[in-house]
Amino acid sequence: MNRIDGVNLHEKKGGKFRFYMNLTSMMKNEPIESLDLSVRSFNSLKRAGFHTIGDVAQAVASGKELKGIRNCGAKSVREIMEHLFLYQYNSLPQERQNKYLIEVVMRNLK
Repeated sequence: MNRIDGVNLHEKKGGKFRFYMNLTSMMKNEPIESLDLSVRSFNSLKRAGFHTIGDVAQAVASGKELKGIRNCGAKSVREIMEHLFLYQYNSLPQERQNKYLIEVVMRNLK
């Protein structure tokens, strides 16, 4: 996981990383190119019919397994989730970022 403001979030092997995704209408229509994914992850999502960040977030929220997508293994799924998290974090106003980070850490301690 990338380091943000001195806080480093690690995922245990096999563990799940949980965070809230609050999508605005602008974010829903943002192309997945904005996530800055690796070529493999990007191509996997495109081939599966995901074109916007909203499409990916809705699929994850509905419980659709991204691992079931061709060429989208555990590393790609983890990368996609990390980039979704970072996109959400960076889209928040500066004053809300620390609160959001604390919420995510507390949610993952359970």
